[in-house]
Amino acid sequence: MAEPRRSGRQRKVTSKYANAGWTKETLRRLRESSESSGSSPPESQPSSDSEDDGVPDVGLTLDHGEDDDSMVSAASNGPSDVDSPQEDEEDISIASDEAGSSRPSKPRPFSAPTSETARSRGIQFPRDFAKAAAYPGIFGPAVEDLFDVLRARDTWLRARDITLPSRQTLLTALTQSNELRETTGEQPIGSQAQRRGPSSASSLCDSLRARQALVPIGEAELREKYLVPGSPSHPIVLGPWAKQKRYNLGYLSTMDYGKAWPIEDKQRSTGTAQNAELPSEDTYHQGWLLNIGDKVQCLAWAPCPGPVQYLAVTVRCTSKQRRMAHGSESERPAFHPSPPYPSSIQIWAFDTAELGCKGIRTLDMTREPKLVVVLATNWGNIRRLKWCPLDSDSGGSVIGLLGTVSSDGHARVVAVPLPPDDPTEVHTSTYRIERSGLDIPPHCDTIFTSLTFAGASDLLLGTANGYINLYDLSEETNPNQAPTSYMHQQLHHTYIISICSALDPHSTLVASTSASGDLVLTDLRSPDHDRVVVPRTCFPNRDLVYMPFTRSFIAVLDRSGNGQVERNAATLVACHHIRQFPSLLKVAKLPHWSGAATALAGSHWHPCILVGNAKGQVLATNYLRKILPYRRTDHRKAVGPYMQKICEYDWRPLTEEEQGGQGQEKEEEEEEQGKEAFDLYHGRDVRPGMSRFHEGFKPEKIEVGNPKPSWKKAKKNKNEETGNGEAVFEEEQAVTTIEWNPNGPCAGIVAMGWGSGIVRVQDLAYDP
Repeated sequence: MAEPRRSGRQRKVTSKYANAGWTKETLRRLRESSESSGSSPPESQPSSDSEDDGVPDVGLTLDHGEDDDSMVSAASNGPSDVDSPQEDEEDISIASDEAGSSRPSKPRPFSAPTSETARSRGIQFPRDFAKAAAYPGIFGPAVEDLFDVLRARDTWLRARDITLPSRQTLLTALTQSNELRETTGEQPIGSQAQRRGPSSASSLCDSLRARQALVPIGEAELREKYLVPGSPSHPIVLGPWAKQKRYNLGYLSTMDYGKAWPIEDKQRSTGTAQNAELPSEDTYHQGWLLNIGDKVQCLAWAPCPGPVQYLAVTVRCTSKQRRMAHGSESERPAFHPSPPYPSSIQIWAFDTAELGCKGIRTLDMTREPKLVVVLATNWGNIRRLKWCPLDSDSGGSVIGLLGTVSSDGHARVVAVPLPPDDPTEVHTSTYRIERSGLDIPPHCDTIFTSLTFAGASDLLLGTANGYINLYDLSEETNPNQAPTSYMHQQLHHTYIISICSALDPHSTLVASTSASGDLVLTDLRSPDHDRVVVPRTCFPNRDLVYMPFTRSFIAVLDRSGNGQVERNAATLVACHHIRQFPSLLKVAKLPHWSGAATALAGSHWHPCILVGNAKGQVLATNYLRKILPYRRTDHRKAVGPYMQKICEYDWRPLTEEEQGGQGQEKEEEEEEQGKEAFDLYHGRDVRPGMSRFHEGFKPEKIEVGNPKPSWKKAKKNKNEETGNGEAVFEEEQAVTTIEWNPNGPCAGIVAMGWGSGIVRVQDLAYDP
């Protein structure tokens, strides 16, 4: 008998291939001379029903010398739609000779043997399951697939880590990563195992540094052309509720906002009184505020594990800077290169201090942050910033390799020089970039829009026409010749908003979103076949985060794409597992009437994610508490998810009386500009305004569903409008970018930026 299929179904002859070797005349003669599925005996052999046993069975295995048609007949174990003759090889050849030459048989499709059913839309998520079956189905059946998620479950599902990471748990996670690296030789999760060795990383930094040309410039030229000209001080209201005070924050200056919440530690003052010591003053909050002057475009922490942490900051170009460039904007500026108007990249240095628990560092509040390096460019608006995942000690005299995407359409990599190590002197190194270490011009009729590093030497770029390009930074190229990408693949049909790659060993998996809202997961090893498209009818968000604990991508889904009609507008945070990418799990729901989500950040060291919205709020949650399977029949063992508001930011424009003479001067300047038309694409410059921060919010339980209101609330809202709406806020009030520190000892430090030009840096890790 022929071997059955792996699925257990019996093999059956397909009429399309069973008679491919015979002509129509031959088939007609065979049908006329045969009344059964067997072949007619030769004339020399007497016909007898008792001799039917001598006819060869169709289920027997044929010799290797038989042709394809005989093999198809032999593979059949049941009746066929077309009666095929059971003759030996000589009889078939005789029949073919009588009817003329037979046509060549058509090639049959060949499928490789697989151990399980192939799936094109991911693993189906069962509703009723046990944890022993759910974990292998969601995260993978192998031991290495379950190791990360089980370790994260045992580490981060404690009550002290419901929204923010505690230093005790963070120290445990760092210790586990170091032990894993020592025992197995693997890199920890947050350090990106795809990093190159020290020698190759150092050679890459030296090569790019040798190609680029940095020219020192004076402070007068820097402030006149590349920084925000004439930026006034920014008034900020801080302090506890009903006891807030006004502070003035100058341009490019810093402030310890914890001084607005002074407290006296009673325990410490009681203990020091017995020792005849003065009581020490402490604060509720510790962190820094920076006034950058204009809308914060990008924030990026350098991957350096040392005591000094470097933060790269870019702001939007002003209208005055755009008028400095020769040339005019295109009718479609988002899809075409902009004129080369001036802009800058600022590098701020933050000192850190080691805490009592060895291995964890926090901000050193005794030393103010310093603006150590300013890189002046003529590239237009800097739209994206991303550091190459290299260790800082491998770079030698550079902080690291900084990848940029600007509005002139180019993608560049710059070796940022290391500032002089002199803690007593406050000196800012200012350079103009005449030539970057690597300059990648876009293809014809498009521009680069987003970037990410798929490895230490692999730069992945998205374009405005939906293509991605992959470049090798270590490849030696001619300085007068543009680099060549070794992959050019179309993933979307329109503008790519964001692109994010997974960590090793899944660094070939890349998720991307387009302006149409589609979310795509692609395997770079076979981008044509291994691709999953998730259509979403929602506004796109430029942030896409990969979380290695569950091998998932975190995205934001606004109210128009959540598929439900709700009473109030709400934005959802969704999780897409790699094995179940088309299906989404709701992680959290932002407060109603808080506007769209404008920023999203996640860390490779802890599962706490931060979300910023148009209202100026920054919210935190531990996404593991929502998506990990649990025993649904026993609600006592269910882990409840929570969300906590870190801060709430308010902004309003200053009145003419508050501006004094500055407001009148600005009006005269606008009249002198010739009453230019409003720039719809760039918008208006940041207006002088006043900011206010609110602190001290408790965690709240998350409800991502749509619970029915009680009869009292239903009666109260009976006459209210139930249609969807969108809350609108001032542009300067929105959170524009959030960035966790990627270094393990400083994993609790985060930087947040607003549209008004305010940057807030603080350590969210705490001691329970």
